[in-house]
Amino acid sequence: MADEPDFAALRADLFQPERGLYVVPVRHHSPACAWHLRALIREVQPKRVLIEAPADFAAQIPLLLDPVTRPPVALVALVEPKDDRPRVAGYYPFCEHSPEYIALLEGRAAGADLRFIDAPSADKAMQVALDNAEPVPLMAEHHFDSNDYVRGLARRTGCRDGFELWDHLFEARLGSDDWRGFFQDVGTYCQGIREATPEAQIEALGDAARETHMALAVKAALNEDGPVVVVVGGFHAPALVGPLDGLKKPASSGAKSDSYLIRYGFRALDALNGYGAGLPQPGYYQELWVRAVSGTLSWRSLAIELASSFAGRMRQDGQAIPLPSEVEVIRMAEALALMRGRPGAMRHDLIDGIRAALIKGEAGPSDLWTTQFQSFLCGDQLGDVPASAGSPPLVEDVRRRAGKLRFDLTDSSQRRRKLDIRRKETHRDASRFCHAMSLLGSPFAGRQSGPDYISGARTELLFEEWSYAWSPQVEGHLIECAVLGDDLPVACLSLLNRERNKMIEDGQARNLPELVTLFYRGLLAGLDEQLSPFLDALAGDIRNYGTFGTVTHALQRLIFVQRSTGPLGAPESLDLGGTIRAAYGRLVYLADDLVETSEEQIKERLEALRLMTEILRECESAGLDRSLLEEALDRVADAIEEPVTLGAVLAVCVQTGLRGPDVLVAAVEGRLAGVSLDLEAQIGVLRGILHTSPTLLYHADGLLNVVDRFLCDLPEGSFLELLPHLRLAFTALNPRDTNRLAEELAAIHKVAAGKLLEPTTVSNADFQTAIQIEKALLASITEDGLKPWLLGEPAT
Repeated sequence: MADEPDFAALRADLFQPERGLYVVPVRHHSPACAWHLRALIREVQPKRVLIEAPADFAAQIPLLLDPVTRPPVALVALVEPKDDRPRVAGYYPFCEHSPEYIALLEGRAAGADLRFIDAPSADKAMQVALDNAEPVPLMAEHHFDSNDYVRGLARRTGCRDGFELWDHLFEARLGSDDWRGFFQDVGTYCQGIREATPEAQIEALGDAARETHMALAVKAALNEDGPVVVVVGGFHAPALVGPLDGLKKPASSGAKSDSYLIRYGFRALDALNGYGAGLPQPGYYQELWVRAVSGTLSWRSLAIELASSFAGRMRQDGQAIPLPSEVEVIRMAEALALMRGRPGAMRHDLIDGIRAALIKGEAGPSDLWTTQFQSFLCGDQLGDVPASAGSPPLVEDVRRRAGKLRFDLTDSSQRRRKLDIRRKETHRDASRFCHAMSLLGSPFAGRQSGPDYISGARTELLFEEWSYAWSPQVEGHLIECAVLGDDLPVACLSLLNRERNKMIEDGQARNLPELVTLFYRGLLAGLDEQLSPFLDALAGDIRNYGTFGTVTHALQRLIFVQRSTGPLGAPESLDLGGTIRAAYGRLVYLADDLVETSEEQIKERLEALRLMTEILRECESAGLDRSLLEEALDRVADAIEEPVTLGAVLAVCVQTGLRGPDVLVAAVEGRLAGVSLDLEAQIGVLRGILHTSPTLLYHADGLLNVVDRFLCDLPEGSFLELLPHLRLAFTALNPRDTNRLAEELAAIHKVAAGKLLEPTTVSNADFQTAIQIEKALLASITEDGLKPWLLGEPAT
């Protein structure tokens, strides 16, 4: 750990006018750092301004300074690794109060040469890209919030974390005029953080190589005319103030990248939402910055304005905050700030004021008011970039396809589009485009009505209706997806394969229905013959991992695709038949496993057997040998003993004509007539029949009579014991089946069907008797002193 002389040396070395060197330690997106940096550049009037940003982004500096550019924006790099790893996306965002952005603006105003001096984006991205599924940050400040020095200092100052500590020490100084003292304090703070960080960690995260790259750039600038202002993350400042001798250029990763300037938003910029640098709730710091640069910064007026605006937002959402509570928020926040030694109510004070004034009772870790207020402070501002900024190939491809399909992208208004997906090819193409965008997770379009092929709901409908809108969020999401491919079909196919691989890695290789769902989504997205490798892999999954239940569901859905036309129709070039045959062969093989059905397997296998009649009916049209499955089921029906599965198998055999209804009746009668201590098991066969084919209860001659006699002869106690299991078994009947059952039972008992559904009536005499009994019972309970215990009322 550094001692006091080391800290003093750094404070002295940050600004070296004799060398023409001014090293400025900052925290990314800090308004206080931006404020004091603006004052420094205006006073020093540097010849060169060097900024910690990837050197290959230098070509984007004119776009960043374009009059049309309005932060928040971000530079994004699409990195192509030298090896076979997937493409990586890296982000470097700017907002109005980012010190790096102020360095560009003020440096240009001073006529300075502007340079980015960090390691190239490809090297930085490859250093941190441990998981290629997500974009990576090209700036990181994890040291500020997860460091022993920060935690110790936070405890000493009474701050709860590194974010509050930073605000307490530095953002509270926004608007002051001592840039030297401010940055010397920031440098001291950051040196303490660095000294508490193991060298091995600095090396492993690539910081040492990056600092060498920046030091070489500083050395080269010092060899030219100065002054030189170097704006870097405070963690790196100590590495740039020395003599800068004996440096060797770090090795390159060999990866290549293309960069773009894109619109960005405060939601994505929020440090609490996963971004690796900056401060939480950037909307709050934007408000600080706007007031500071306009000369109207007042902590009190800011607190009042934020509390009032938040109350207005909540009132619009139907959660009005009374005016006295609003006043109490300010009072509590300012009292806390005073107690904590701050110039006024800052972010944490306001959050605590909200909790203290609005929450009644014990406050949880994520109560409604705190969550809503933090979301409010995050802000929803979106930036803008000039048209000349260009876009990654995927974004351009999506724009081109959308225009060709007559989607209006001229603004971000919500629009609706009704599509005749069965009769008009262009409408079907538009539907596939929307499904492809949804597959990528893009917020571009949402289906409002129409057939849902994934869940199987209302697939007979002819029209789809979508709402859609083009927005910066859509564009930003597509840029993140650019790692998947340069056009929409390739990106969708890459996503499907990535999802499949992730399922296998997570131990979900047996989840065939979900894999078939991915295939469905690919068809709806219009991938067609490009799905051939995915379909081949699915066939292999079925052969290797399929269980009786999962294969049955997969086969049923694949057959549905085979006979479908319209949006879900598969082209002839796609060998759907081969995968269907693989699934059918696996199903025939697994059918004999039904003989050994455990209690845990019953539910899954019942669901599968419910689909068996449909599969057998479609065998001929699907080019399958129906007799193979029939023979397997016939074998199982003779060998199985577990009653529920037996009932389901027999129901399938009767439905398909393999066996007559008399076999079914005999099986039920034999089980019901037997002596059993387990009434639930006694009706097991009946439960299997009802789940698989409930209409057999009244279509199979004699079956209903057998069940009716059993229930009528059952003693009342046994009936009440069996009633919950009967209710569960009969839930398989829909309302139409229930009405038909009532009619059949009425005919058996020679009464009108309506009589079975009449409500029970109570005579006046019975009612009066019940009142007398209740009074006597209440008096007895009171006399015995049991009233408080039984009724929860005080004794009288």
